[in-house]
Amino acid sequence: MSTKIRNYYTGVSLEPEVVEYLNDLSARMRMNRSWVLNTIVHEYAKFMESKNLSPLQSKEAIIRV
Repeated sequence: MSTKIRNYYTGVSLEPEVVEYLNDLSARMRMNRSWVLNTIVHEYAKFMESKNLSPLQSKEAIIRV
């Protein structure tokens, strides 16, 4: 018996520059924005895990990573 992966639906607020980049990237990749966002989050999570970094203290610190 196979297990079906269930998607979760959520809403997020994005800055205009992020939306522009996301739209451009998804068009160039010929993939939908959900796929692009999921891929970015997966890759970022793997990167952070490999660095074994401690949690950042502020939003500004996150932006500078």
